[in-house]
Amino acid sequence: MAPSTAQMEQIAQDLIDKVEELSDLPSTIRSAFNDAAESTVVRLVLRNGDDIIRYGNNFADAVGKLWQQFVDSLKGLAAPGFFLSTSYDWVGIAKEANTLAGDLEATAVKVDSFWQGTAATAYGTAITPQRAAATRVGTIANAARTAMNTVGIAGVTFYASLLLVAVGVIVEALIEVGAAGSGVAALPAAIAGLITAAKFAALVVAAISGVTAVVNSSISQAQALQVELDNPQGFPEGHWPTTGAENYSDATVKDGDADWSVKAT
Repeated sequence: MAPSTAQMEQIAQDLIDKVEELSDLPSTIRSAFNDAAESTVVRLVLRNGDDIIRYGNNFADAVGKLWQQFVDSLKGLAAPGFFLSTSYDWVGIAKEANTLAGDLEATAVKVDSFWQGTAATAYGTAITPQRAAATRVGTIANAARTAMNTVGIAGVTFYASLLLVAVGVIVEALIEVGAAGSGVAALPAAIAGLITAAKFAALVVAAISGVTAVVNSSISQAQALQVELDNPQGFPEGHWPTTGAENYSDATVKDGDADWSVKAT
């Protein structure tokens, strides 16, 4: 099932909340590893406080860079919801156009069955290009819906994956911060934190590459949509086909020379 605008809004809010949590994480990391370096066991026994501080700061810097990547990614946060919402609008337009085309087809049958005369003949002839024009509108609307839906879903998938990464960063980083509290495990925790940050940085890069590939592939859909818009079929001389009704002023239905006459049964 395709994601809804409401689902995208929830993902967006959750992601914003997690990015706010990430903004405080570097200072939390620095403080935890600085405290670990000042602990009694580190100062008097392990004597690796400088290394703990150095690796702890590197860990904090790596998380800070991750946070900046998330902030940069949030700049397009509203786009997927817009594309999804707009794609739903085009569904209605396509439905109306296709319904109109179907109604015109039914009208053509009725005209041929019940009416005769020059106006009836001209109207029956005019229905065919009008039906073709309505069908073209439906085709264009469906092409627009497909293109926007594709881009919107790609955006939702991208931000949902970023949300999972943000949650993972916070959970694992806090585990390593907690491990640093004993002092004894501080250096291994700082090194593990660097590995954690690198792992999640790779996931962010992969997510960005993935959505870029999808959006780039959607260019072909945009081109196809442009082809549909530029296609003159269904719109002779660039406009909706005329009915020619202005040429027929006799609205009577009497038999004889009336433009519209009831067809004899």
